[in-house]
Amino acid sequence: MRVYLLVLLALLHKLCFSFTSRRIVATTLPHHAAITQTQTPTKEDDLTTTIQKHIQNAKEAKYNNEVSTQQIEMNYAEQTLLQYIDECKLEISDCIPPPDAQIFSDVIDGLLLSPSSSLLLVNNNADDKAFNMNVDYDYKLQELSEQQKYFFGVSTSKRNNKPQQRNNDPHKSDRATQVLDIMESYHEPKGALYDKLIASHGEAALQYLSCLSREKSREQSCEEDDELLSNESAALYYQQAWKHSKSALQLLNRAEDLYYETGQSDEQIPSVSSYVSTMDVFKALAMTIEDINEKSKRDDALETVRTLRRRRVDIYSLDNTENVREGEGYSILPHEVNNMKTEEVLEYAANLLSKSEPSYQFEIADSIGTFHFNQLIFNLAKFPRPFSGPLAQDLLLYMIHMVKRAAPHSQQQRRHQKNKLSPLPRPNIPKPNVKTINAVLKAWAVTTNCQDVARHAEAVLAQLAIYQNSGILWGIHADTVSYNTIIKAWKESKAAGASQRAQEILSLMEDEASNVTPDAISYSATIGCLAHDSLTNPDADNQAEEILMRMYQRNKDAEGDESVAPRPTTQCFNGVLLCLANGKKKGGGKKALEMTRLMERLNSEEGYTNLLPDTITFNIVMKALATCGMSSAANRANVLLQRMENSYHKGENTRLKPDLLSYNTVLDAFSKEGDAKSAERLLSRMITTDDDDIKPDAHSYTSVLTAWSRSSDKVKAVRRAEDLFNIEIEGRYANGRSDFRADTSCYNALINVWSKSNERKALYRVTQLLETMEELGFQGGDSEVQPNSRTYTTVLDTLAKSKNYKAYDMSLEILQRMEHFYSEGCSVRPCTRAYTIVLSTIARSRRRDKATKAFELLHKMEREYKAGNLSCRPNVISYNSVLNAAAFSSKDCEQCEQEEAFKVACLTFDELRMSDYLQPSHISYGTFLKAIKNLMPDSDVRDNLVQGLFRKASMEGLVSDFVLKEMRDLATPDLYHSILKGHTNDFGILPKSWSANV
Repeated sequence: MRVYLLVLLALLHKLCFSFTSRRIVATTLPHHAAITQTQTPTKEDDLTTTIQKHIQNAKEAKYNNEVSTQQIEMNYAEQTLLQYIDECKLEISDCIPPPDAQIFSDVIDGLLLSPSSSLLLVNNNADDKAFNMNVDYDYKLQELSEQQKYFFGVSTSKRNNKPQQRNNDPHKSDRATQVLDIMESYHEPKGALYDKLIASHGEAALQYLSCLSREKSREQSCEEDDELLSNESAALYYQQAWKHSKSALQLLNRAEDLYYETGQSDEQIPSVSSYVSTMDVFKALAMTIEDINEKSKRDDALETVRTLRRRRVDIYSLDNTENVREGEGYSILPHEVNNMKTEEVLEYAANLLSKSEPSYQFEIADSIGTFHFNQLIFNLAKFPRPFSGPLAQDLLLYMIHMVKRAAPHSQQQRRHQKNKLSPLPRPNIPKPNVKTINAVLKAWAVTTNCQDVARHAEAVLAQLAIYQNSGILWGIHADTVSYNTIIKAWKESKAAGASQRAQEILSLMEDEASNVTPDAISYSATIGCLAHDSLTNPDADNQAEEILMRMYQRNKDAEGDESVAPRPTTQCFNGVLLCLANGKKKGGGKKALEMTRLMERLNSEEGYTNLLPDTITFNIVMKALATCGMSSAANRANVLLQRMENSYHKGENTRLKPDLLSYNTVLDAFSKEGDAKSAERLLSRMITTDDDDIKPDAHSYTSVLTAWSRSSDKVKAVRRAEDLFNIEIEGRYANGRSDFRADTSCYNALINVWSKSNERKALYRVTQLLETMEELGFQGGDSEVQPNSRTYTTVLDTLAKSKNYKAYDMSLEILQRMEHFYSEGCSVRPCTRAYTIVLSTIARSRRRDKATKAFELLHKMEREYKAGNLSCRPNVISYNSVLNAAAFSSKDCEQCEQEEAFKVACLTFDELRMSDYLQPSHISYGTFLKAIKNLMPDSDVRDNLVQGLFRKASMEGLVSDFVLKEMRDLATPDLYHSILKGHTNDFGILPKSWSANV
């Protein structure tokens, strides 16, 4: 009994202390409204839980495109943190620790992901919509003025309609920077956090500058009164752009200072993208300043760019041993390059490429010119290397240096011509042309081991604009190929926000004020960028379809003239279809079929002769049918496959030849529906065909085996799966009739069929297959049949579901084998799922010490995770399994063993509550209540513990039917009714908030 009291006193102390934390009072106000009341938790773990809850709600709102809800939730998270900081500063109690660094980071990330309140349009009669600054600027003047108000966060005076700055609605970048300012008082922020804020300020500055240029273009068409308002708006745009630019520069300065103060730690170093973003902003400012004749500010902006370039050179190096050299911004070429001959520079660069690519040869001609530099830069793009982009840019800088150096000679040449003197000998200057610029962009786009290639490529065009304005590269302009290359660079980068940036570039090309016209590649690359982003962006399909329809309408308005506006191509349609397939939205399959019919209608009715569905089109449509939950998706996909076969063999459309992916996609559809018979019939057609291009592979056989695992006829499923494996796969390979033999995926699929069969022989067969794979793969060195994590977890799951008395020992033995193979250099390693299944097996066993054993294994997971095995981080199911082991410890155990099991339950639940990355679920509370019922004698102490637990569960919204059932079984009727008294309505229904998180 003493053990009970000691454990309970500690647990009750923590529970009661946590109950003093006050809940946040939320009101559903518009997103511009102030938060009326925010109460701060008094413990750091409650603070973390509260903030993470609001951030998670904000992420869900962002996914559902609920702008107001997203902003409200982030307001709550921010205000909770700030008020907690205020209480820390009051020094009322030493028990209030400062917030953890991760809390600050989470809030900053959430703020940066939220739509800025100063970029929102408010419509009292409709839902809030984000203001997109890149499309549809052709508004009426009054409407545009309203948008400008919210863009700046300004109000309008009723007396003179004069815009006035509002200070109570800062930009999201400013809010996040304020949080960072506070964070620096307690922690040392990592460089990545500064990078995000710098990028956000840079993006805001460029957006304001973009609006500034548009505002200037409107001034001529404005009347006198409206022109005054337009000028004031332009001044505000200009002011905001400078403010965000300076903020980005200040953050970069602070990041550098922290980097040097912390001993040049790799975690603190600012990224290259931060330097590029800040330099890009000040370059753009310099160009804008030049237009309004403020030369001093322009010089300051350009000096900032030069200073940042030197600072980046000081910090970064090409590799770990050779620092980037000082000079005119050269990264790869030596410092003395400006004093070298042109052929020496070209030979030096060519030798660098030859050393990394022995097959490459470059012949140096007697007369070196632009052609030879262009050829070498294109070769750098042809052979992607980590130095491709930097070296290409160095060569461009050298060519520009040569142009600058030749300028005095050109002036002297003109004087000779004016005075009718004999002309001076003309030097051979390798002057860059548009092909040079495009080659440099391509080299940056293919540069390996660099995450900021797209930004580097954009920086090249920004630098080109400066050289154009200064007259160094007069007449050289970026063309369609230049912008297409940057869009493709963003597409291949797969970076956050890549699709948004690609759309901005496309909108810039579509603008009539631009001298660049988008072509079909521009549209297909932008849509392809959205296709990459569609796995995480729920609106990617709508955005891609809008671009496609815009492309169609522009061509229609141009009366079909493709030199003015290109027609939609098959590749553009395929990109939209891929967005639908990757998005996996309900109805995506039906929409994909409609898009295919639109292609065919445009071809037959509107003369789009080159617009025909091809093999890729039908493959994507079949994938969309299989992944978007459409009824009879597999049969519809099979009909499309038959149509492809008929159309190709009849010669109606030779572009519709089915390939192996076509058949495998239909097999996947049958597999998902569990239609094993149809899948096997299609597989038989593939086996007997004379076309070697569609012979089944590992994916084909795995799909059919998986289909049998989902079949309702388990007896037949096991028999057919064994026949398929032994006769069709292994038998055909042994007889020489097939080059394919079973690999890991086929073995895993067969193991899965047995695991789901509930056959008596299942455990014996799966362990036999596992031993075969270990013998062939690990001991025999055959990498194609080595078991992986999925193999082991399926076998362990079979053990857990079996009623074999040896399951406990066998599961621990399998874990030891995994650790042994990993120690010998194999890739397999125990993961979270493997450990959790073993914990579940222990909980189901009849061992008297199972609670202690489960607790020890849980702690082993924690040690492995902290030692660097990130794949075995415990989850809430792991903790629930230990609680379950304790709750079902045998009642026949001695009292000391029951006390030990109860101690394990208390410690496990407390560790779960105090975890840095987990929080209890309703299963955790219910299972702990069950442990109390089974292991703790009836007493007032138990009643107090039960009452405290239920109160905590209700506050966290975790009162499920399971928790209520355990409460009714555990508490006395009087205690049960006293806990619920005053909380139920007339019908006995509990508040919805009590089960909000179930």
